Amino acid sequence: MGRGFGIIWGLLLVFMLSLAVSAGSQPFSAEVRLAQAEVFVGEPVTMQIIVSGSESPDQPDLSQMDGFSVSFQGGSQNSSRSISIINGRMTQDVRQGYVFSYQIIPLREGRIEIPPISVSADGQTASTRPVSILAQKPTETDEFKLRMRVSKNSCYVGEPVTLTVTWYLAGDVDTASFSIPFLENKDRFFVADPPVDTRSGKQYYRIPANSGEIIVEKGQGELNGRVYSTLSFQKVLIPGRSGTLSIDPVTVTYKTLTGYRNQRRPFGDEFFSNFFNQNMRQGVYRQGIAPSNRLDLEVKELPMAGRPEDFSGLVGDYSIAAEATPTTVNVGDPVTLTVAVSGPEFLEPVELPPLQKQPDLIRDFKVPSERAAGEISGDRKIFTHTIRPLRADVSAVPPLLLSYFDTRTETYQTARTAPIPLTVSPTRMVTAKDAEGLLSNDPAGSQIETWAAGIAHNYEDDSVLNRQTHDPALWLSSPAGLAVLMLPPVFYFLLFAGTWVYRKKKTDPGLSLAKKAGIRLAREISAAQAIGTPEMAAAILEAFKTYLRAKLRLQPGVLTFQDVAGPLRLKKIDPEALAELESLFADGEAARYGNARAGGESAVEMARNLQKKLDRLL
Repeated sequence: MGRGFGIIWGLLLVFMLSLAVSAGSQPFSAEVRLAQAEVFVGEPVTMQIIVSGSESPDQPDLSQMDGFSVSFQGGSQNSSRSISIINGRMTQDVRQGYVFSYQIIPLREGRIEIPPISVSADGQTASTRPVSILAQKPTETDEFKLRMRVSKNSCYVGEPVTLTVTWYLAGDVDTASFSIPFLENKDRFFVADPPVDTRSGKQYYRIPANSGEIIVEKGQGELNGRVYSTLSFQKVLIPGRSGTLSIDPVTVTYKTLTGYRNQRRPFGDEFFSNFFNQNMRQGVYRQGIAPSNRLDLEVKELPMAGRPEDFSGLVGDYSIAAEATPTTVNVGDPVTLTVAVSGPEFLEPVELPPLQKQPDLIRDFKVPSERAAGEISGDRKIFTHTIRPLRADVSAVPPLLLSYFDTRTETYQTARTAPIPLTVSPTRMVTAKDAEGLLSNDPAGSQIETWAAGIAHNYEDDSVLNRQTHDPALWLSSPAGLAVLMLPPVFYFLLFAGTWVYRKKKTDPGLSLAKKAGIRLAREISAAQAIGTPEMAAAILEAFKTYLRAKLRLQPGVLTFQDVAGPLRLKKIDPEALAELESLFADGEAARYGNARAGGESAVEMARNLQKKLDRLL
């Protein structure tokens, strides 16, 4: 029986070793892809850095991208795995990848180059090829204008300045998003949001801006003698250095209503068509972009003459108050010191100078070394500390000093708190009993009790043990033992078979998408026929991108003509069809700027003929 048992386990081992897995190697590389190659100055563009050969690369440094405002949108793995089984040997092909997503905003007109970007992972380094983007100058229209203004044109370093951005509208807008470059210039300004009173009865909306949102207030305003509806928001700018600091123009990208078109009638019957005719209109929108003006802010350096040693950078008109509780304590007892700082309208960046720099306070009190985080309450910022009196002769919390630069008088000033009276008593003598925690002379604990059952006997003789033998060969003589023995390999075999069948079906997940791509493309070409000429070419291009991405099994992301030209040439595409496809890409890209070169029935007919050629090829 023991020999049969060994044979069974040997066969199982051979079976498992036959399922050896091998993985294909993949070179480490990186590539930059842009959603559009031609945009307006200030128009956000999605940029992806596609990394191959690693699932966990280090985030690249993009500080060398001059001429752009860059904000990171996140990253995600972009890996794939396929399994093939030949002659009982399973081979696994692993393609590791990662995609970094960014939103970039061109800040100047012309062709701007994105230099090579280095990406590192696991000791390897790869660089992308340089890519350029053409930024065109946006032009405002009479219906949509954007303006910026500041509360003052000159200020000191550290002095808050309020920036107001107003969008003047004389037409209907479907969607909009703002691009605010100065939010990314953290080396020039500290930027914050002023408080918004949502209970004022005014109308507020949330609109996308950069990678977040802004709250805009709806109103009315007049510009150049014309009354507009307005959407406005404010930002607080606190300059961090002196000199002439430029505030780059803000832009807003929007879709405005240009007219209506009739939707496809849901019923072929004339009666239902007439009945629903008035409700079957759909709005037609055109994309536009409005730029604001550029501003320059003159920032003056704070004077060195008369600057106090404890000056912490506060600029404006400040006051300080304090209170302490309790006011009757023993030496070493905690006293809660609450300090309230009042000053300019915006107090978020205000910090209380360290208490260690208050000489009168540290002479009489033990103060914490760490700074307290302040909380804004109304027009004050509150700081809370715990201090402890050092001696019984301490009679008050001394005045606290706060130095600041007053921009009205252009001189340094010092605000003071009023002294807070205290009554401090000597500390009570601690005895040994206090240290041991003894409150009485009575012995602690409970009395020993007698157990009536007595002490149980402890058996030590070998007779209490039962002798049992375990022979693996005996398992085969028992149906239950044989079942237990065979259960793991049978279960493993069934699991492997089920997995193989499932992966066989799922090895090519894009197959169903590729089969349905032609039907979807034909439907979208027909839908584009009802759209105006500029939008028609762009809609047809997006439909063909979806079709080619499914047919050629391309990764999700930005798709250009160069991405599809190579795979189509490998499939021996007719040069005439390839030229038609290139023209379709060019027309679709040009349509975004109102320069479509083909439209109407001719564009639809060309798209349908091109699809027939591609369907035969793919």
